[in-house]
Amino acid sequence: MKKNNSFLLWIIFGWMMLLAMPAFAQEDKGAPDENDAPSQELYNYVLVARSYGDSIVLRWAPQNAGVWMLANHYGWNLYRIKTDEELAANPADSSIEIKLNAKPIKPLTLDEMKAKYDTTHVYVGVAAQALYGQSFFNPKESEGMENYIFRRDQEQSQRQAMAYTAAEGHIDAADALGLRFVDKTVKKGELYTYILECLIPDDIAPMPKKVMDVGCKPFERDYDEVIPAISFYQNSPYTAFIYWGKNKLSGYYLERSDDNGKHWTALNDAPIFGYEPDQETYEVLGQEIGEILEQNVGYMDSLLLNKKYVYRLKAFDAFGDYAPERKSDPFEMADFIPPTVPVLQFIIPEDNNICKLEWTVDKQDDDLKGFVVTFSDDPSGPWNKITDILPPKTRTWTDKNGHDRGRGYYRIFATDNSGNVSYSLSQINNIEDDVPPSAPKGLAGVVDTAGVVYLQWDENTEKDILGYRVYFANQPDHDFIQKTGRRNSEAHFWDTLSLNTLTKYIFYYVVAEDNSHNFSKPSDTLAIPVPDIVPPGLALLKDYSQTDESVTFTWLQSTSNDVVAYVVYRKKENEKQWKTIRIITPDELIPGSLIQLTDYPAPSATNYNYCIEVFDNSRLSSGKTGQTTVRFRGASVINIPLTLKASLNKNKTCTDLEFSYEYDSKSDYYGVVYKSVDDGPAYACGSFHRGETKFLDCNIKSGQKVDYTIQMFLGKGKRSQISDPVRVTVK
Repeated sequence: MKKNNSFLLWIIFGWMMLLAMPAFAQEDKGAPDENDAPSQELYNYVLVARSYGDSIVLRWAPQNAGVWMLANHYGWNLYRIKTDEELAANPADSSIEIKLNAKPIKPLTLDEMKAKYDTTHVYVGVAAQALYGQSFFNPKESEGMENYIFRRDQEQSQRQAMAYTAAEGHIDAADALGLRFVDKTVKKGELYTYILECLIPDDIAPMPKKVMDVGCKPFERDYDEVIPAISFYQNSPYTAFIYWGKNKLSGYYLERSDDNGKHWTALNDAPIFGYEPDQETYEVLGQEIGEILEQNVGYMDSLLLNKKYVYRLKAFDAFGDYAPERKSDPFEMADFIPPTVPVLQFIIPEDNNICKLEWTVDKQDDDLKGFVVTFSDDPSGPWNKITDILPPKTRTWTDKNGHDRGRGYYRIFATDNSGNVSYSLSQINNIEDDVPPSAPKGLAGVVDTAGVVYLQWDENTEKDILGYRVYFANQPDHDFIQKTGRRNSEAHFWDTLSLNTLTKYIFYYVVAEDNSHNFSKPSDTLAIPVPDIVPPGLALLKDYSQTDESVTFTWLQSTSNDVVAYVVYRKKENEKQWKTIRIITPDELIPGSLIQLTDYPAPSATNYNYCIEVFDNSRLSSGKTGQTTVRFRGASVINIPLTLKASLNKNKTCTDLEFSYEYDSKSDYYGVVYKSVDDGPAYACGSFHRGETKFLDCNIKSGQKVDYTIQMFLGKGKRSQISDPVRVTVK
């Protein structure tokens, strides 16, 4: 065997192959010992085997870099369980195992490698570099123990990757690294059981024993050990990514032919290994190729247009065996090259009506399909086609609709037969736009309780709208003032206003503005209700008068014009809660008149308190005001026969009450009519004098259920009982 003194190729090629981690070292194909403890998984290793019929080859590799280096020092023992024939051949030998190695299996020394292999053997050179090459790290303990441990672990992992790459690349490297054994003492048809033992002491790194059964028969490749189909991905006009699926094969050599397989060109000297793409892979090769490499192995190739290529792939596995080579289908690069860029030289408007365009190209491409003229309101697009494809020799075109398009930009697109496009720079047409946009439509808005106004409207359909201007006023007949200091580019607007006002509405309209600063007519004026946060004015107590049986209050009406109810309350001094005794609505009152109420409470030794509260249509309250204290000494109740009848009048707008009472006295007396609406509190709604037997109540509304009672007041602190109630349902 040829020898020389140079290890240069070993060192250079070893570091070139540093990043490739073989599949064999990442997948455990051996059968683990059933006695392995979970704590030993950190120090596990892979064992695989292959039978050829006349020999069995075993390969192994620790998964941990530190364990791999320790195993290189202590070595391995390989045993085989005797077959029945071997046991019968020597009955005196009671052992059941055959130790296949005379001394521990370890890597060759550097001198042994030089003596056994040619120094140009690339894979053995990589193995030598992994084992004995100079360190490029050299960390110092003074730089920190964490840094020292990290750097040493990094170096061990990289050396392990180099070694495993070399071992998968060639059987000589696997032998030199002490990771391979060939058992030639086998017979075809027998089943053999192998035991692999790592000699690292248990107190350093407890290692499991691996047991594997191998049938001795000629090797046949399965589906996962053949070369997959070859696929293509063109990622640029001049480069294509050739790829194939990952499987049990280790390294690949790719060849290319451009004469249908008559001659082949080798594309790689070092084998191509599959790997897991990282972030850097995606950044350098792009998202598409990065995703392809998740499940495939590949190679980037530079190719020419209008030429057919065929690829041939060769591959070897972890045992150094080559799978049958595979050819690809013919592949031809697609045309990704855009046509020569057109230069738009002139846009000449005539009579502010039409535009004449002229352009040139430096080179007339053979595959040029033609030109397309486009138009946009904005120099950055989007661009709308305004012509079909013009013939390749066309260099001028007249836009007869230039005025209708208004102010805007032209751009010329060139396209070829493969669908590639290029385009000119954009140029303005200089047409004067004298047509104002239409008035905005769909104006709507709302004011919230914080005084924030939100307006929105439909966007104008004109393509040259520059923006909108918003105007407001407090009354529709006032001068509207522009609210937007500048144009508003969106079809909505936020505003704020003070709610401490008696104004019920705020008024807005919107005007559209186009690129030529033409203004539209105003939109329809929108009146938005303003939330009411100002409470209603008070109902001031003017006077009150009291008898033994009743108290009469007189209040001034509130000055607010949005009052919906006056609520009168009563409670005894020892009570916490006010009770509603009457709700008076404005339609019961004459505008500007006084509010009067007479109450007939039950006699009590405890004083009564009265007050009134005003509510407006925003449910705001004036608060309870005018509190007055009244004491009733009580009166004697005389039982008087009372009858009461009630019915709706002919028009069903009033209630006719008829009543009778049996009482004869020379003293003056009177009666009171009480009313309760929808089971609410009863209140005095009228009175009648001595001798009167009828009463008319026209203060009723449709849908109400009204109960009536009467009571006689006889003077000198005397009164009758309250009559039985009668009900009228207003329809």
